[in-house]
Amino acid sequence: MFKKKKYKNPNIYLIKQNKFLRDWEGLYRNIKDPWNQNQNFANDESVMIVKSFINRFAKNKKRIRLLDIGAGSGSLKKIIDKKILYTGTDVHKHRKGVIYDDITVFNERFINKYNILTCLKTIYYVGDKIYTVLKNLKKYLKKNGFLIITYNLRKNSFSNRYLTDLKLRHLLIKNFKEIYTIEINRELFEKNSKHEKLTLFIFQK
Repeated sequence: MFKKKKYKNPNIYLIKQNKFLRDWEGLYRNIKDPWNQNQNFANDESVMIVKSFINRFAKNKKRIRLLDIGAGSGSLKKIIDKKILYTGTDVHKHRKGVIYDDITVFNERFINKYNILTCLKTIYYVGDKIYTVLKNLKKYLKKNGFLIITYNLRKNSFSNRYLTDLKLRHLLIKNFKEIYTIEINRELFEKNSKHEKLTLFIFQK
């Protein structure tokens, strides 16, 4: 008989006593794949939309640089056009092919360097520092470059006190040009508090 793996909640390393703990080193040391990214990433509906947009943008272009923030194990790299120059960053040092970087700290090496920035299902963990984060993202993007963010919202989530999808859209509109905002699972989310709503944002500098 196969034993069912016991679920380990990643948030015990990230939120404690109504404060952000953000123990990323402890998280990745103790949970190899916290959000089952390796298993679920490529089949996620929002990821398929992101993949299509990125590959369509890269078509017939010689040199595209993409910065994947909160990259985890770098799953996005596996599904996008191979000619795209991919850089994955995260606030841990436990994955090959992903470099350490903290998006809340300005990195001069990234200034005006990237055609595309992605931040998939991670930005709410820096919700209390969102103004600094957006300021850095804008500086990292080249002129006319694209910022792609996915935000999954649960009604009673701790991070909602700092950031929601509506607040994020409002801030993005102030700093970038809106291309698409797409809500996924909105009806289920409104009917049942256990369901998440996922919002996909694609904005341009």
